[in-house]
Amino acid sequence: MIERKKLIQFYIEQYTEESRKKEKKIPRYTDAPSRMKNLQKALRRARPSRVPIQNLEDYHRQIKNMAIYAYRKKRDALTLTIQIELLPKLVDLDLGLLLKEQKERLDGEFLSYLKRKLPGALCQETLFTLYAKFRQYKVKNKILELVPSRPEMEFPEVRRMQRHFILHIGPTNSGKTFRSLERLKIAGKGVYLGPLRLLALEVYEQINAYGVPCTMLTGQECIEEENSRITASTIEMADFDEEYDIAVIDEAQLVADTDRGHSWTKAILGLCAKEIHICMSPAAEPAMIHLIELCGDDYEIERYERKTALLCEDKPFAFPEDVKPGDALIVFSKKSVLDVAGRLEEQGIDASVIYGSLPPEIRRRQMHLFNKGKTRVVVATDAIGMGLNLPVRRIVFLQAEKFDGVGRRLLTVSEVRQIAGRAGRFGIYNCGYVNAMGEEELEFIREHYEAKEQPIEEVNLGFPQLLLDIEGPLDEILKIWHSVTPSAPFVKENIDEALTLYEQAKKCRDQIEGFEDKRILYRMITCPIDIKDRKVVSLWLSYCKNYTADVSLERPRLEYGRRKGIQQYETYYKQLDLYYQFSHRMQKVIEEDWLNEERNRTEMMIMKYLTKGKTDYIARCRYCGKLLPLGAQFQVCDRCFRRK
Repeated sequence: MIERKKLIQFYIEQYTEESRKKEKKIPRYTDAPSRMKNLQKALRRARPSRVPIQNLEDYHRQIKNMAIYAYRKKRDALTLTIQIELLPKLVDLDLGLLLKEQKERLDGEFLSYLKRKLPGALCQETLFTLYAKFRQYKVKNKILELVPSRPEMEFPEVRRMQRHFILHIGPTNSGKTFRSLERLKIAGKGVYLGPLRLLALEVYEQINAYGVPCTMLTGQECIEEENSRITASTIEMADFDEEYDIAVIDEAQLVADTDRGHSWTKAILGLCAKEIHICMSPAAEPAMIHLIELCGDDYEIERYERKTALLCEDKPFAFPEDVKPGDALIVFSKKSVLDVAGRLEEQGIDASVIYGSLPPEIRRRQMHLFNKGKTRVVVATDAIGMGLNLPVRRIVFLQAEKFDGVGRRLLTVSEVRQIAGRAGRFGIYNCGYVNAMGEEELEFIREHYEAKEQPIEEVNLGFPQLLLDIEGPLDEILKIWHSVTPSAPFVKENIDEALTLYEQAKKCRDQIEGFEDKRILYRMITCPIDIKDRKVVSLWLSYCKNYTADVSLERPRLEYGRRKGIQQYETYYKQLDLYYQFSHRMQKVIEEDWLNEERNRTEMMIMKYLTKGKTDYIARCRYCGKLLPLGAQFQVCDRCFRRK
């Protein structure tokens, strides 16, 4: 910590330097003595730690201007008053805003930083403000020191081996994943990495059916098989300490996703496997080649074409008159999915439903109903485009825009192609079809499907956990790391959700054992949960506070309240997932039998609601009960709106 005397002397030096700058005009103080007295009175009344920052900054500027005047005009009496009375009081007020540990970190390096990087800043900004800038400067330098400028160099052991990549490039329904899995089956030790638990489950079942023992590992469960030599896993569960003969990375175009893309980037850069198969859309080709070349590995390319034709129909779709067996009706919210399914139910048409927040096992059961012909159509969000194998004859876009977390926007070319490509499953149909509801929407979908998909230009990077050893609060480190611009084509992952959970935990920091341990805290705030569900966040916070109390976490409880119907069971299922995830991360005992039983019971209740009673979710006017148009943004019809 800097001695108070030395700090005062530094203030004097800074004011002196400012007065010597020729571009600084001399203030015209005809009433300098009275101004000085008023300033003295104000400083005497001010109390350390209680003066607002803006007031303190104003004192800084007043003293600076008075000092420039006194030094240039050689007003020795004023200069003496500034140095002996005003500055010591100002320093005390400045120090009063700092915490004890912050004061202790004020050293010669801090003063040197101000002199080199921010000359004259002390004359108009508080120590509190300048200390924050100094901390950012130090952390940023430490980040640049610890994190290699080239992300691929974070894996030095992998860089010492020669990996061979096989790029399987083609549209949906072209057989690229099937081809890569045929190779995976012969691996002495292999791994499949995909975006969904359902896809990991499909691979798990397929490889076991082939006679090769395969284990499934996801963030929700682990199903181990004896003598297993293959692991089917979600991408986030990739093991970078394990050595593999063959690895398959599926849906690699998701490398550009701002929330999850970093998992694909890390797998491509750091997976320790001799042979790596990457399945992707054509848009990802340049990005994949760039990453592989950065690593110094070699590659070959296998290109694929669709196995069935895909045609865009001429006449726009009419709902529900044009609904046919084998249709997949696409909307972009859970509310819309249930609304459409309810309207079909009124028409005597049974429909399977698929949306993002639906538990994986329920998605599977809904898919099974459609696969077996027990339901005639599927109503789904864009979750259907994520590698799910369904016997869909026609994709129908009931909406052409979606809410992306920021605002409503039109679908992109890649989104249209990814979803539309699910039509016309090979082996079942000779041709697939695409349609949309409305003339303009159909033309939009046609143009976007026929348009050339733009190459992926950005590759997502995740937070390097070695930065957790840097001194300072976790949120500060995350923010500063995120502010450091990486070299193209890399961009930093979205940290908004992690920071949101950090703020929740910070409010209860005194109740959370391990809050000051950044590695423990990081495991907590990166636990994948739905931050929009208050009940789930509340349970997460409870686990943060009580995770050390016993060998196992408190079981979630199904609460009956205002949330009725399917919503309360979906929330409860999320809480069960949280119980598993948090227990796994914090190395707590998981009551597997109870968890499996509760999941099964909850799945049965959700299926019950989805099998019958979807008419309850039809969008009707909240005042008169009139049926609202499909995709209506408000729960009020035009007539009632005008009346109100």
